[in-house]
Amino acid sequence: MKTAVIIINIIFLLILIPSVMSAMMSPMMFDAPGSDKSQKTWILFSCMVALPVLIIIAQIISWIAFFNQNYKLAMTINALPILDILLIGLLFLFMSNFTD
Repeated sequence: MKTAVIIINIIFLLILIPSVMSAMMSPMMFDAPGSDKSQKTWILFSCMVALPVLIIIAQIISWIAFFNQNYKLAMTINALPILDILLIGLLFLFMSNFTD
Protein backbone atom coordinates (compact mmCIF):
# COMPACT_ATOMS: atom_id res chain seq x y z
CA MET A 1 0.00 0.00 0.00
CA LYS A 2 2.86 2.37 0.80
CA THR A 3 4.48 1.81 -2.57
CA ALA A 4 1.20 2.34 -4.42
CA VAL A 5 0.62 5.67 -2.69
CA ILE A 6 4.11 6.87 -3.60
CA ILE A 7 3.74 5.76 -7.23
CA ILE A 8 0.36 7.45 -7.59
CA ASN A 9 1.75 10.66 -6.06
CA ILE A 10 4.61 10.65 -8.55
CA ILE A 11 2.20 10.08 -11.44
CA PHE A 12 0.04 13.00 -10.35
CA LEU A 13 3.08 15.23 -9.98
CA LEU A 14 3.91 14.41 -13.59
CA ILE A 15 0.30 15.10 -14.63
CA LEU A 16 0.46 18.46 -12.83
CA ILE A 17 2.64 20.05 -15.53
CA PRO A 18 0.30 19.41 -18.49
CA SER A 19 -2.74 20.21 -16.35
CA VAL A 20 -1.33 23.67 -15.58
CA MET A 21 -0.73 24.22 -19.28
CA SER A 22 -4.26 23.12 -20.17
CA ALA A 23 -5.68 25.35 -17.43
CA MET A 24 -3.82 28.30 -18.92
CA MET A 25 -5.21 27.53 -22.37
CA SER A 26 -8.76 26.77 -21.23
CA PRO A 27 -10.06 30.36 -21.73
CA MET A 28 -9.65 29.69 -25.46
CA MET A 29 -12.80 27.53 -25.24
CA PHE A 30 -14.81 30.74 -25.26
CA ASP A 31 -13.49 31.98 -28.64
CA ALA A 32 -16.39 30.60 -30.65
CA PRO A 33 -19.46 32.85 -30.89
CA GLY A 34 -22.08 31.89 -28.34
CA SER A 35 -19.82 29.55 -26.41
CA ASP A 36 -19.85 31.85 -23.39
CA LYS A 37 -23.55 31.08 -22.98
CA SER A 38 -23.06 27.29 -23.03
CA GLN A 39 -23.38 25.72 -19.61
CA LYS A 40 -21.35 22.66 -20.68
CA THR A 41 -18.45 24.87 -21.71
CA TRP A 42 -18.46 26.60 -18.35
CA ILE A 43 -18.48 23.26 -16.51
CA LEU A 44 -15.61 21.99 -18.65
CA PHE A 45 -13.70 25.24 -18.08
CA SER A 46 -14.22 24.96 -14.33
CA CYS A 47 -13.04 21.36 -14.26
CA MET A 48 -9.92 22.16 -16.27
CA VAL A 49 -9.00 25.11 -14.07
CA ALA A 50 -9.72 23.15 -10.88
CA LEU A 51 -7.56 20.16 -11.83
CA PRO A 52 -4.12 21.63 -10.98
CA VAL A 53 -5.46 23.06 -7.74
CA LEU A 54 -7.07 19.74 -6.87
CA ILE A 55 -3.86 17.85 -7.61
CA ILE A 56 -1.81 20.16 -5.37
CA ILE A 57 -4.31 19.98 -2.50
CA ALA A 58 -4.62 16.20 -2.84
CA GLN A 59 -0.82 15.85 -2.83
CA ILE A 60 -0.47 17.87 0.35
CA ILE A 61 -3.24 16.05 2.22
CA SER A 62 -2.04 12.69 0.91
CA TRP A 63 1.52 13.27 2.11
CA ILE A 64 0.26 14.38 5.52
CA ALA A 65 -1.81 11.19 5.77
CA PHE A 66 1.15 9.16 4.50
CA PHE A 67 3.50 10.52 7.16
CA ASN A 68 0.85 9.80 9.80
CA GLN A 69 0.84 6.20 8.47
CA ASN A 70 -2.79 6.42 7.38
CA TYR A 71 -2.22 4.81 3.99
CA LYS A 72 -5.88 4.11 3.26
CA LEU A 73 -6.77 7.80 3.63
CA ALA A 74 -3.78 8.74 1.49
CA MET A 75 -4.98 6.39 -1.26
CA THR A 76 -8.54 7.75 -1.02
CA ILE A 77 -7.37 11.36 -1.28
CA ASN A 78 -5.30 10.39 -4.31
CA ALA A 79 -8.48 9.26 -6.06
CA LEU A 80 -9.99 12.77 -6.11
CA PRO A 81 -8.05 14.07 -9.13
CA ILE A 82 -8.97 10.88 -11.00
CA LEU A 83 -12.65 11.83 -10.66
CA ASP A 84 -11.95 15.27 -12.14
CA ILE A 85 -9.98 13.75 -15.02
CA LEU A 86 -12.85 11.36 -15.75
CA LEU A 87 -15.34 14.23 -15.68
CA ILE A 88 -13.20 16.22 -18.13
CA GLY A 89 -13.01 13.21 -20.44
CA LEU A 90 -16.77 12.65 -20.27
CA LEU A 91 -17.47 16.31 -20.99
CA PHE A 92 -15.14 16.28 -23.99
CA LEU A 93 -16.86 13.16 -25.27
CA PHE A 94 -20.32 14.59 -24.68
CA MET A 95 -19.52 17.94 -26.26
CA SER A 96 -17.90 16.43 -29.34
CA ASN A 97 -20.66 13.89 -30.02
CA PHE A 98 -23.90 15.45 -28.83
CA THR A 99 -23.62 19.18 -29.49
CA ASP A 100 -23.75 21.24 -32.66
